[in-house]
Amino acid sequence: MNPTITEHQAQDLVEAHLDRAFAALPATAGRKLFSRNRSECADPTDDGPAGRYEISATYEVTGLDPAVFGECFDAVVAWWQGHGFTVLADKRPADQYVFARNDSDGFDLSIQANDLGKLYLGATSPCVWPDGEPPAPALEPEPPVVVDVEPVAKPRPRREAVDEEDFGDTNWSDGGTAY
Repeated sequence: MNPTITEHQAQDLVEAHLDRAFAALPATAGRKLFSRNRSECADPTDDGPAGRYEISATYEVTGLDPAVFGECFDAVVAWWQGHGFTVLADKRPADQYVFARNDSDGFDLSIQANDLGKLYLGATSPCVWPDGEPPAPALEPEPPVVVDVEPVAKPRPRREAVDEEDFGDTNWSDGGTAY
């Protein structure tokens, strides 16, 4: 299990990737946080171990007329392709959705528009350990140690119990024999 960046670093990179993608949009574009998530990598694409998380954020792009969304898509996709991203899915013109992955760090970005006239930009990190380090491997219990023990000598028999009636008649100086 290899170390990763931390969740905090992943959040910073999600925001940095989104900032750069927003820079490709017209100057009138604004943004409003739509969602921010921390999701366990239940089915990680790298078949890695559980306990890691994906960090993501999606922003609604504001201040743009839906009539220019096509140009926005073209501008963002062109920026991605010129800056180390590979487009993995381009559903246009049937759906207004493009999905890309950064070739160097594995972060995913998407741009999507809907029929309600909304445009969204999102980014998701690859799976990361919360603190950047995988958990220490569990120690397997050591097998019990078997030691050969020599038999202990039989204890010498104890003297017989004395009846309370004979207690006063016991001679304690010769081993406790009653007389």
